[in-house]
Amino acid sequence: MTRYLFGEMYRTFRRRYLYLTVGICALILFAIMMLFVTANRDIPDPAQRMHLDMLLMFFVQFLPSIGLYFTLLIGDMTFSEEHKIQTMRNTVFYGTPRITIYLGKFANCLFFYFAVMVALLAVAFGLGAALLGGPGAAFGECFREFMMMLAGAIPLWIAGAALATALFCNIQSPTMVTLAFCGAFILPTNFLKLVNWLLNVPAAARIRELLITSRLDELSSGAASADPAFLATCWATGLAFTAAFLILGFIGFGRKEIK
Repeated sequence: MTRYLFGEMYRTFRRRYLYLTVGICALILFAIMMLFVTANRDIPDPAQRMHLDMLLMFFVQFLPSIGLYFTLLIGDMTFSEEHKIQTMRNTVFYGTPRITIYLGKFANCLFFYFAVMVALLAVAFGLGAALLGGPGAAFGECFREFMMMLAGAIPLWIAGAALATALFCNIQSPTMVTLAFCGAFILPTNFLKLVNWLLNVPAAARIRELLITSRLDELSSGAASADPAFLATCWATGLAFTAAFLILGFIGFGRKEIK
């Protein structure tokens, strides 16, 4: 297992995909920083300008959902051209157990997901410190809210990586994987919302609250900071969905004919 995982990591490190992803995301972050800088030019009072505390609040509001769909991108990076150049078929035919392949892919996806996320956050805060001029008066409170959000989002992002791994192991088309991934998170949430709105079914609203996307929406609104016990529900939801996605995905992968 360890040897296979190191081989996967080495192969991913050598891909241009990884560095193009980091570079493009860094450019996007730089563009966001320039929007902050431009907005600050219209505020004459330095005390009222946006500093790192406002950057933290920006991440609290947008990072939970962005982080979920970012797992799909890292999953695609991990499986890039896997079926096209038939490396997975060769690995299976050479006798590597499918459970090793499956869990190795998942572990590799998680490693690069969090490595890239840490790198991009370091870029964001480095640019923020250089361009926004200091932490700001509410930095301590905003930093606490950011860390609480992060603590709740991590298990939900892990579940996203588990679904990406399950889909890429079972579906050859990246387009179909993208549609299935987005549909798995978007459709149930909105369907249950519609059912509750049209039929006023309390159970639908309750089930919707247990979904990953609903937890992430609550994190974006500061639920973890307001009620630290909410973190326990995030971890329970994340671990439950991670286990379900991995088990169902491996059942399909174990029965799949590798072509």
